[in-house]
Amino acid sequence: MTTELIKQFEEKFEEMKRELGFASNLEDLDKIFFLRDSILKEKYVSANLSRQVCGRIVETYMSWVNYLHSVIAPNPAYLVSINESSAFSERERENMARLISKLMSVVTKNTLVGITKDKAKEAEFIDGAVKFWNVAFKPEITSVLEKINNKRVKDSMPKL
Repeated sequence: MTTELIKQFEEKFEEMKRELGFASNLEDLDKIFFLRDSILKEKYVSANLSRQVCGRIVETYMSWVNYLHSVIAPNPAYLVSINESSAFSERERENMARLISKLMSVVTKNTLVGITKDKAKEAEFIDGAVKFWNVAFKPEITSVLEKINNKRVKDSMPKL
């Protein structure tokens, strides 16, 4: 079942790619957005696969929006977010807020594509989501996560 589902997905993906004319390949998209895992989880390849793929891209980016929001404005009852937030200066939190705005810009492009049904814009969205990840998002989020990890390591070291 899973092998058949993935094969079906890969075949439909290639058809979708030809139809829309975007440049990104399945491997690039899968490395970032775990498309195959999503298909296996849903146990379904949509007849409107491009919207399913775009939905997975948005789901990934929205999870990062929520994470960054929890670091910038932690819930006072959730100690994990409070601890992570304390690793950053006000300026760094402002930079994270700008990153959230960039993420939301990507997300709203997909919303517009969903409303307009513009296939050329859908192809631009898919390629843009990959480019945004590689050029803008990954370097910034890596820096944020390194800082959080360093704080956790420092906090867990025994005091001598």
